[in-house]
Amino acid sequence: MNLKSYIESGIIEWYVLNDLPVDEKRGFERMLRTYPELREELNAIELALQSYATSQKIMPPHYLQEKVVKSLLNLEKEKAMDIEDLPLIDRFSDYKNWLPMVERLGELPLADDGRCVKILRCDEQVTQTLIVSTTDIEEETHEDEYESFLILSGACKCTIGDNIRFMEAGDYMEIPLHMLHNVALVSESVVAILQRIRR
Repeated sequence: MNLKSYIESGIIEWYVLNDLPVDEKRGFERMLRTYPELREELNAIELALQSYATSQKIMPPHYLQEKVVKSLLNLEKEKAMDIEDLPLIDRFSDYKNWLPMVERLGELPLADDGRCVKILRCDEQVTQTLIVSTTDIEEETHEDEYESFLILSGACKCTIGDNIRFMEAGDYMEIPLHMLHNVALVSESVVAILQRIRR
């Protein structure tokens, strides 16, 4: 076998990039066991590609790094779910992490308007509320608070301006500032985490 032309064919690069069909990959691995110089060439190409990738890396902007770190920390916080240190809800929130905490609150009686509103967190920046409702939520708008909610159980139809979105357990939505919005129940009741963040 002409090993030089085999090496120059590019098969090693394709192997390193995991871009060979299964049968060619197996054939190449058999060749590696037979020809030690092929193993040396493989190691050299892996190092060269790794060095090239490292030289071309682009560091993300600082604000993006912060956002990613905050999101990861928030996900960890959500798994622990401490009522004294609740995470913010966002599009990555898992409603199943919130359910045990809500269950620990026990029976929540509905008021005359068919709702139970329990404040879970309230500080200068954030208010988080557990909402249990058997009635529609009236139309409203917000000028200085970013509102979002995570559905824990039930189903509803959320209208924001001219847009309608049907939501059920696990769905998350952010409400833009200055937009009229309302919620109509599709199921008998809806349980949700409502979050407002002040600007």
